[in-house]
Amino acid sequence: MREIRTFELDRQDAATRWVIDRPQTLHVLRGQIWLTIEGEADDHWLDAGASVELQPFTTIWVSGAQDAIRFSLASTSTTYARTFSDMLRGWFARRTTNTHVATYRT
Repeated sequence: MREIRTFELDRQDAATRWVIDRPQTLHVLRGQIWLTIEGEADDHWLDAGASVELQPFTTIWVSGAQDAIRFSLASTSTTYARTFSDMLRGWFARRTTNTHVATYRT
């Protein structure tokens, strides 16, 4: 069985971050999106009809170039058996952030 989720973005929406937990395909249904895959040197500009295969434990950022952009995230139809190490790696991937709060005491 496949799970397919459809999302809509507007230009004023902030970039959205996802940690991909299983193999998925991002498919642009309408408009143009800007996709950043952490760890890759280049960003992707995807037009309607374009798609990208995403690997498990990948962090992505998605934002829209115009209003009413639609895209879908679909899990692959193949069976993906998650091992304990896969689940642990995913858990840590979701909890890593680049935000650190520094305090200065006088």
